[in-house]
Amino acid sequence: MSKEESELNEIWKAFQDEIKDQPIDNKHTKTTNVNDNIKTEEFPTRLSIITAMDELIECYAIGGQVRNYYRYGAYDDCKRQREKFWFSLKYGTLQDKENPLNTSKIQEFYKERFLQDRSRGGSSEDIWDLRRELLDDPFNKH
Repeated sequence: MSKEESELNEIWKAFQDEIKDQPIDNKHTKTTNVNDNIKTEEFPTRLSIITAMDELIECYAIGGQVRNYYRYGAYDDCKRQREKFWFSLKYGTLQDKENPLNTSKIQEFYKERFLQDRSRGGSSEDIWDLRRELLDDPFNKH
C-alpha cells in the first residue's frame, strides 16, 4: 500500500468515525412504525393507464426535467413514473369499471409507494400536524 493510499484510508476512517459519533436526529420523525396502523383498504382501488402515461410524459418533458434539475440539482430518470406506467398496463383500466382481482393489487401498489415515501423522510407531514378544524379568520388573527 502506497503512502497516498494509507493517507486516504486514514481520512476515510476519520469520516466514518465522525458519522458514527453524530447522534441521530429524531425530532422530526413522528412515526416510528408506520406500517402498523395503515390499512390497505385506505388506498385507491383504480389506476388509470392514461393518467400514468401522462405522468410519464410530463416527467420526460423539458418542464419536468427543468423542475427536477432546479429542485434536486440533477435530471430525473423517471423511474417511479415508468414503474407506475408498466404496472398500470398490467393491472390498470381504460374504462370506469373495476376488476375485483386487480383492486387489491392496485391498493398494495399505492401502499408500497406510500411506505417508500415515508421511509425516505423529509415530508412536511413529518413536521406539521393535520389541522382538524378550520380557523375562523386565519389572515387577520393577531
